[in-house]
Amino acid sequence: MSEVLVITCPSGKQCSRLIPLVYDQGRFQLRLAAHSQQSVNKLRVQYPDAEVVTIDLQSPSDCRRLLNGATTINAVLPSLHSREKEIGINLVDAAVAESMRQGNVFKHFVFSSVLCTQHRSLLQHDLKSYVEESLFLSPLVCWTILKPTNFMNTYPVASLAAMDKPVLEKWWAPQHKNSLINLEDLAEATTKVLLEREVHYLAEYPLCSTMPISETEIVDIISRRIGKKVDVKTPAFEDGVQRLSQVLFSNSIQATDLGLAPTGDLRGDLVQDTVERLILFYNRRGLQGNPNVLRWLLGREPTTVEKWINSITLT
Repeated sequence: MSEVLVITCPSGKQCSRLIPLVYDQGRFQLRLAAHSQQSVNKLRVQYPDAEVVTIDLQSPSDCRRLLNGATTINAVLPSLHSREKEIGINLVDAAVAESMRQGNVFKHFVFSSVLCTQHRSLLQHDLKSYVEESLFLSPLVCWTILKPTNFMNTYPVASLAAMDKPVLEKWWAPQHKNSLINLEDLAEATTKVLLEREVHYLAEYPLCSTMPISETEIVDIISRRIGKKVDVKTPAFEDGVQRLSQVLFSNSIQATDLGLAPTGDLRGDLVQDTVERLILFYNRRGLQGNPNVLRWLLGREPTTVEKWINSITLT
């Protein structure tokens, strides 16, 4: 009988790449944690052999129900959510309770955190650090923490190619360098951790596909690929906060998959604090890391920015 693998935020950027690698592969029966009926309907069409359940991750009892009988959880938290810390701790507590239940089969808690949770001025990093601490202090010894950096797949290369005069709007100063990760690399590494299980217990993996690279350098690569010069536009701080918030939460399906109400987080003031601090941080410094750990996990070279951009089909 297949083991039950719980996946949270299943329609998000990370899990939409992960699920095809573990779906109907024989090892796991997937239990996908949706947050709205709209999301349930969408996921059931995409993955008819998966168990799709409606779950409020802010509810401890719902989290207990979610992990009942599961062997593994791939826990992706709703980033930029005012209750992100509570949601993560609810999932850890549910895993602890499941591990202590008579006849339990729970074996692995894989937590997708973020690179450099020590950056406390980035509120979404700080909140995840409390979830990491909750795992460290729990009786569980079967956890693995994945710490990916920013996603390279968010650059709208095809859309820029379709513009007569392409402009990329970034919400912070483009000259600072950040390390990036390709989402397909992340999904492959996550799958490896899930399948190999025990050898990854008590491990923390900082995950980057690249050494630090600036937005300016990335734009130059995109410009060469599409044969047009891409200009970078950086709005004023207040406008950037508003526009980034709209990009993150304007889509109602995306919002509910992140554990938000369709109109946004119930504590929108705290979400705004997070977005503001994010932009202020990236206006002065970057999120930098090294690809060695990802290279080791993948057993190959991680995907470079140029290789990813060149792989995109331009219409």
